[in-house]
Amino acid sequence: MVIASCSGEGGAALSRRNYGETIKNLNTRFSYQFAGNYQKFGDHPESLPVDAHMLPALIAPRPLLLSTGDQDRWPDPKSEFLAAVAAGPVYRLLGKEDLGTDRFPPPGQPILHTPGYSMHAGGHGAIPWDWDVFLQFMEKYLR
Repeated sequence: MVIASCSGEGGAALSRRNYGETIKNLNTRFSYQFAGNYQKFGDHPESLPVDAHMLPALIAPRPLLLSTGDQDRWPDPKSEFLAAVAAGPVYRLLGKEDLGTDRFPPPGQPILHTPGYSMHAGGHGAIPWDWDVFLQFMEKYLR
């Protein structure tokens, strides 16, 4: 099981969307965290041969919850959602349910499917409401 909170660029956010935190931002501020080849795509994310939806797809068929805040524009909550949607075919291929929707949910309405998505009203990081959702997700898949 994976629960990722506000993972953003380099996590679940789609790099080719080029919104919020970008490849160029990461390579400027945190270059030590990434392979040197990654820097080549800072000005041209559309030429990246892979994208972040492949990371949730690699987690399949295990439970994955992407959690974020609606006001946290840096990790791009919509992009994290789109990555979960795009990983759906792999979950289905492996006999699990997908996210079940391609409609971006409002804050406070978590989707607790095998790949799940949860967005609180607010900014970066987990808040007490998130912990209730995390526990619901864990109880559903670890019992």
